[in-house]
Amino acid sequence: IWTGLGTTINNFRENVLQLPRLRREEAHLMMSDNPHTYCWSPSFVPKPTDWGSDIDVCGFFFLDDAANYQPPQELTNFLNNGNPPIYIGFGSVVGYNRHRLFRIVRDALEITGRRAVVSDSLATDDIELPANIFRCGPCSHKWLFQRVDSVCHHGGAGTTAAGLRAGLPTIVVAFFGDQFFWGDRVEQIGAGPGCLSGDNLNTQDLINAIQFISNPEVKENAQRIAAQLETENGCADALRAFHEQLPLDRMHSDLESTYPACCRIPKYNFKVSWPVAQVLLKAQLITEDELSPWSTKAWNLTESCKLRKLLQYRTSNDIIPYSDEECELIRTRFNDSIEVASQRSYKNTAYERYMTQG
Repeated sequence: IWTGLGTTINNFRENVLQLPRLRREEAHLMMSDNPHTYCWSPSFVPKPTDWGSDIDVCGFFFLDDAANYQPPQELTNFLNNGNPPIYIGFGSVVGYNRHRLFRIVRDALEITGRRAVVSDSLATDDIELPANIFRCGPCSHKWLFQRVDSVCHHGGAGTTAAGLRAGLPTIVVAFFGDQFFWGDRVEQIGAGPGCLSGDNLNTQDLINAIQFISNPEVKENAQRIAAQLETENGCADALRAFHEQLPLDRMHSDLESTYPACCRIPKYNFKVSWPVAQVLLKAQLITEDELSPWSTKAWNLTESCKLRKLLQYRTSNDIIPYSDEECELIRTRFNDSIEVASQRSYKNTAYERYMTQG
């Protein structure tokens, strides 16, 4: 992750957050100490037993866009005029192999006697199509996958999830990265054959895979995982996990808790939100020099929370999101807290003096 995004993250830290740049080792250390939520189904990939409580597996996220989708009439006609087809699409990863891959798909479909809806990233406009293949542009997966009997795709996490959600036997033709992992998981749950390599794909491999997913047992396995996915709500569980992992004690603002703490007043050992700090500054109860940044997360790296410029993106001093009565209450709480702290300090000093004299 850091190899691909490290430069972007460091630019954001330096130019926006006014934080120092991170070395690779520092970034890895910070990530290992940070709560994570993985957005895949625990029914499909259970949480490993050696993962701690700071890691959650919540379920897939689905975009339910089928209700507003209007399919082309030609697509509807193709779907209605024959046996349910296979959906075949490899996303945007086919690249220079497009024509070779399409020939393999075309020949395998012809030999197996199957029909297919094929993504237009694979079957481009310059390719003449036989009658058993329909070229399909951007389309709602949820809508389409309810009308096909199986899928063959590149093994992207989202497409894999959509196919399994529909209870479809799945062929994964992987090209790179995590696609091979998802292909292996599909095989392990019995919803498809072993993962195929896009770079090394040949016609016979695809024929064998199509024949494999024609087995009723494979369909049963796919439908079983679909039933399990139906009981999950990835978005809701991710939101729950997010809130459960929040360090609420450190986020809580003293004096008034509507907004999270982002400043500390070391002199009084207060942590306050910026709106609370505004109230105190405007009342001249503190000066800005008495404020220091408050780190919500106690990272392993001490240097990461030393801001070069305090509160770069705070709201204007003229905008205080409290009524006059609420501001007065904050000022009163502050003064009362200071008075109590002063009395406690006086008592401690008097006791120490007594013990010294005694």
